Amino acid sequence: MTTPAQHDRDRAEGRVARLKQDLRDGLATPPGDVGVMDELVATAHRLLDAEVAFDEAKHRLADAELESRHAATQRAVVWFAAAPVLVPLVAGALVLFEVLSPLWLPVLVPLFGAGLWIGFGPVRRAGAVIRERTRAAWAGGVTALLLAGALLPWPAAVVLTILTALGAASTIVLLWRESRLP
Repeated sequence: MTTPAQHDRDRAEGRVARLKQDLRDGLATPPGDVGVMDELVATAHRLLDAEVAFDEAKHRLADAELESRHAATQRAVVWFAAAPVLVPLVAGALVLFEVLSPLWLPVLVPLFGAGLWIGFGPVRRAGAVIRERTRAAWAGGVTALLLAGALLPWPAAVVLTILTALGAASTIVLLWRESRLP
């Protein structure tokens, strides 16, 4: 199934192809009459107009595809933000009730803030911004899982704690890079 923008682009492309073929057919033999030459010039003008319409249709199609990706990203990042928000929130409650050490706060607070920004921050309609937000959402989700594993008392907790700190830093760096994109 094609979208209206794809249909417009395909129609414009077909018109350009027909006019190019008409122009080639007319130039196959040297025009001997002024009327034939005027017809070729008119065909060339129609071809230029059709190429402009084709370029505009391609831009409209690119805008429609970007809008579709933008909407899908905005829906997806809300779900991706659940883990980076909820896991630090629960861990923060454990710090509040003195189950965990307050030394966890330098990791929990930035991850919580990054999760809020991932889920509720505005996503601009630019391909690079959409890619960076998606990467940040994935990094935040993985970091939240690492944090959940680091909170469990088991031998790998030290390694997961270090990976959690690195993951929180990488999530924040990705969000910072997104904010710097034009």
